[in-house]
Amino acid sequence: MTIQLVRKHRLREEYALLWLGASALIFLFSLFGGLVNRLARLFDVSYPPTLMLTFGLLFALVVLLSQSVLLSAQANRIRDLAQAHALLELRLRQLEPPTVAGPPEGNE
Repeated sequence: MTIQLVRKHRLREEYALLWLGASALIFLFSLFGGLVNRLARLFDVSYPPTLMLTFGLLFALVVLLSQSVLLSAQANRIRDLAQAHALLELRLRQLEPPTVAGPPEGNE
């Protein structure tokens, strides 16, 4: 699904790498169930699926935080762009000579 989203230009490549990496890890953990048990023993977790849930939640939190930072930066850039656009429009109106509104032509 990630590759399809990239092909349709709905997901940028740098985010696709993150999701492909996460998908690969989930695939590896599903293939090698003993790996989850070893990690659970390493972290002293009594129920190994809890460890996978915790990793998933941490991954989601990191993604949400990074997206929040990017969204905040985008909002700041949009605000700055709107202000610059308004200033340019004001300068353009000040440079243009005022037009006199007369009767429309062709109504004689």
